Amino acid sequence: MKKTLVALLVVNAFAASNAFAAADANTWYGGAKVGWSHYFDVSGDNFNDQTGSATDFDFDKDNVSGGVFGGYQITDWLAIEGGYDYLGNMDIHGNNDVLGSKLETQGLQLSLKGSYALTDAWDLYLRGGAMGYRAETNTAGHSKMEVGVRPLAAVGTEYAFTKAWAGRLEYQWVANVGNSNQIGASADVSSVSAGLVYRFGQHDDVAPVVAAAPAAPEVQTFNLKSDVLFGYNSATLSPEGQAAITQLYNSPEMQAAKNNNTTVVGYTDRIGSENYNQQLSADRAQSVADALIAAGMPAQNVSVDGRGESESVTGNNCDDNMPHSQLVTCLAPDRRVVVEISGQK
Repeated sequence: MKKTLVALLVVNAFAASNAFAAADANTWYGGAKVGWSHYFDVSGDNFNDQTGSATDFDFDKDNVSGGVFGGYQITDWLAIEGGYDYLGNMDIHGNNDVLGSKLETQGLQLSLKGSYALTDAWDLYLRGGAMGYRAETNTAGHSKMEVGVRPLAAVGTEYAFTKAWAGRLEYQWVANVGNSNQIGASADVSSVSAGLVYRFGQHDDVAPVVAAAPAAPEVQTFNLKSDVLFGYNSATLSPEGQAAITQLYNSPEMQAAKNNNTTVVGYTDRIGSENYNQQLSADRAQSVADALIAAGMPAQNVSVDGRGESESVTGNNCDDNMPHSQLVTCLAPDRRVVVEISGQK
């Protein structure tokens, strides 16, 4: 009963698991294994009767085992696996000239394999299912053969060297192989094996291609002093201002970007009312824009913005209580027109 419970637990161990195996889902795999088998819990009255004249026995319960297997990966963590196992043999040698006896088993197995990933390449797994076995005894020169189906369970670990190739190390147990009433003996068989697995149709992990975000357009900025361009409280370009605009337009930097989008922004100092300064800054920006257009800049690429006394350059550096002429001089950096040319046309 205990062994049956273990087998059922193996079959259902991963029914609710959210882990995944290293192999891709919906792919096939195959491999081979070699190892060592061990027979234990040996029983069989008929077997013992045939060697009853012996008073001492030498048991050889360990032997070479091996097999081949193949499977289908149903999901990332669940596979169905089948294969052929040669489980080796167990020899018994008695004294008093008792002839040797041997139990040899092999079989075809089918199981579910549930995997739990420790890393992207390293899994632990459990297998649970059944083996259709063929057991044969040879006692005193007489051979007997019997077939049947028994539960099996296995626990192992698998490591993927590449997406296609993996190695596994496994312990497997098959319950009560052989019918002592028919062939004289039965035993549980365990085996430890190392195997090599090839996975078909694996896909390389490819990072999704993400389109690069467009680079922010480079902006060229030209700062013009309003005190050079205009008279005090005026939005009309002075001759010096007109010459400055012409020089700016003919500069290599402006010629290289004159067909790009251009914004002309006017600023004033804080002397006077806010509304007045807002309008003065817009008018001065418009005067500079008109001069640039007259010089040859495409009108459809030019826009105007007046920001009044906002975005002060001087900040709190100029005391409002100083004489008016000194305050005007101190606030000169705030009175400006900025020409911004973007990298987009």
